[in-house]
Amino acid sequence: MTARRIQTLLHPVRMRVVLALSQEELSVKQLARLLDDVPQASLYRAVTELHEAGLITVMREERRGGATERFFRAERGEDLLSRQDIGALSGPEFVAGIEAYSRMLAQDATRYITSEGASWVDDFTIVSREVAHLTDEEREEIEGQLRSIIERVQASRPRPGTTATVLNITAFPHTVKAEDGA
Repeated sequence: MTARRIQTLLHPVRMRVVLALSQEELSVKQLARLLDDVPQASLYRAVTELHEAGLITVMREERRGGATERFFRAERGEDLLSRQDIGALSGPEFVAGIEAYSRMLAQDATRYITSEGASWVDDFTIVSREVAHLTDEEREEIEGQLRSIIERVQASRPRPGTTATVLNITAFPHTVKAEDGA
């Protein structure tokens, strides 16, 4: 990914748009309902910038009265940010990306629990935060297993008997101060 694409992605609103569009194809009108805390002008600007940077694609267009509604999808087939991309970021840029990612996760949870018929206790899958002590080889093995799971999720399509499930995976070194005990 070029430096321009990385900088485009790392804005909190644009990151949230890409995360939403990585899950499904949406129009700007649908995005506005999903990201209801984002002013409409900011949302249109974010979509334009992401499209110009090649981070989202127009999947189809539909005529609605005298206007054309465009439906977008995030580019797939690669990580949101590669290891090389992350290496080009400053510390504050990396944290800003993680914060935008976290806000989208919280928004997904809020949208779910406020939906009709939501039963977060019955539907609950897992939320886990673990600290693993791994060698480079063990980390690479787990990363390979996670990539396999991600590929399976990306290949899944809606069909009878399925439920859309959000899968979030983040892994980076954990630093613990000696007085913290681990």
